[in-house]
Amino acid sequence: MRWLLLDRICSIHRGKKAVTESRVPSAPYSREVLFIEMMAQTGGLLVGAESDYKNDVVFAKIEHATFSEVPVSGTPITIEACADGLAPEGGWIEGVITSAGGIVARSKFLLMSVGRLLPDRAGSVTFHENFMSYFNVREKVSAL
Repeated sequence: MRWLLLDRICSIHRGKKAVTESRVPSAPYSREVLFIEMMAQTGGLLVGAESDYKNDVVFAKIEHATFSEVPVSGTPITIEACADGLAPEGGWIEGVITSAGGIVARSKFLLMSVGRLLPDRAGSVTFHENFMSYFNVREKVSAL
């Protein structure tokens, strides 16, 4: 995952919900694609917590996605990913992006925990140790 889209990890409630913050990107291409990726990254934090971030997580399928009018570049946004009954192999995630109290994007997608993508490599490909320490990921995980 390309984690540079997230600015801050607010909370990760094991098995239930993860919340992150960012800003509307100023990318010269479809921001909607980046919104999907932001929701997937936030959901990845939720799924990854189930294995204490030892397993890699991959984006498997989008069931649906809807978008409202995209706020201007730089607008603060909150990204939430909620799961109802994660299994060890992953699960369906409901992602929502809000800004100033309004919904910007909503999606339902499938994330899979796939073990180690590169077994000969030290550490997870998805949850690189530099990312984990920069965002203090493990310290943000709690049980609801």
